[in-house]
Amino acid sequence: MLITKLGIKGFYGVNTNIELGPLTVITGSPGSGKSMIIELVWRFFRGIRERLLLEDLPRVGDARVDITISLDDRVKKKLEEFGYSGDSVTISVSFDNGYTSVVKVGEREVMVTEFRNGESRVKYPLEVDVIDTSVLLNPDGLSPREQALQLVGSASEDYETALSVIKAIREYLSSIGIYKIGPYIDFRGRVKNADTSQHDFVGEHGEHIIEILSQLFTDPRRDSDVRLLRKILGELGFRNFRAGWYGGELVLSYVDKRGLVHIGDEPPCHMKTILTLATQLIVARKPSLILLENADYCLSEGLGNALTTLLSNYIDSKQLIMEVRNKWFIDELKMPHVVLYSMD
Repeated sequence: MLITKLGIKGFYGVNTNIELGPLTVITGSPGSGKSMIIELVWRFFRGIRERLLLEDLPRVGDARVDITISLDDRVKKKLEEFGYSGDSVTISVSFDNGYTSVVKVGEREVMVTEFRNGESRVKYPLEVDVIDTSVLLNPDGLSPREQALQLVGSASEDYETALSVIKAIREYLSSIGIYKIGPYIDFRGRVKNADTSQHDFVGEHGEHIIEILSQLFTDPRRDSDVRLLRKILGELGFRNFRAGWYGGELVLSYVDKRGLVHIGDEPPCHMKTILTLATQLIVARKPSLILLENADYCLSEGLGNALTTLLSNYIDSKQLIMEVRNKWFIDELKMPHVVLYSMD
């Protein structure tokens, strides 16, 4: 499991603290802030790869997000070499017309940075102007500006140690697959001019589904995944499902409940949702975090067994945070270790 705790204050008026599990289902009435949780987590991890961007989100007063992330044994051992021990790292970002970020290993503070009015500064373990703190955990951006180098002085060893810790945490988090899907899923049953390069992301709306499925169907190492997917679809009334080339296009084909053959036709809406979730679970990196907004999009009662089978087979080394609107979805999802959090 990746994220163990999530705290939010002020964004969209949401004030909450959640302890997460391998599968966390967030529910609540319309406008309660379910989607805001998904969006904040997504932007947080994007902020490690590119500039952190939270200022356009609606908020009430000063806003803050705290994310606690478990560390694997390799990273913990590396951090211990630098004198920091703990099972997790907590990264806190406060926004009040500027960003203040705090990084802790266990309960020990590693670094405090500030980005305000386009200026970047480290506040701890020493106060010094640096190149760029708009990207989270960016060792290059934490290098002191030339005119500030003399201020490092006797604290240089402590600062270099802190930078080494930040670099190790960043490398770990950058290796994790982060995927955001939704709030709606929409793709056709055929693709022209297909991109057949390897993907590990189905796309926010499932737009890469057919290309990825065609790769799965031609990879002998994925035979067990294909068999499971066909079994789940078969239970839903879709037989002989496959993805491959037909008439110069990549297409999906299957036989429906009435015995009609579909080649390249647009799949039914609930089939799109099942295919998108299944394919992303199959191809996601290990470890990975999958954020699914509006997880019950186009789904209806009676699909709980299919979802439970799918999630049970692929939850290992993956963490799912799903925003759900319908109570039946939760009632039918019969899996251990599911964390249900209501925003109401």
